[in-house]
Amino acid sequence: MLRLDYGSVLEALKSYAGRAVAKGALLVVLVGSLARGDYTAYSDSDVLVVLESSDKKPHERIPDFLDPTLPVDVDPFVYTLDEITRLAYEGSRIVQEAVERGSCWQAARTSLRG
Repeated sequence: MLRLDYGSVLEALKSYAGRAVAKGALLVVLVGSLARGDYTAYSDSDVLVVLESSDKKPHERIPDFLDPTLPVDVDPFVYTLDEITRLAYEGSRIVQEAVERGSCWQAARTSLRG
């Protein structure tokens, strides 16, 4: 039976979060099945990455936060502060899940504007 080594996956994803902050992310939050605990051996890791700003469109930012060296596939959702604020007001599922069940792994050592 195929099993996911949850502990080693989480350690690898925590390192990933640190690298994402080094690339400019303000906040990295694990969402989805790995955060909820209902993962399977075939689960990927859904990760919300928040940037201060970007000139790129959201889909153009994704390649900057992919990492094929991880033991699971990463599915990054990469938004700016303005976009994530708008999505929150619109009741976006990804923002709701990040707030209710997400695991914040890394935050830049700068204050998020409020």
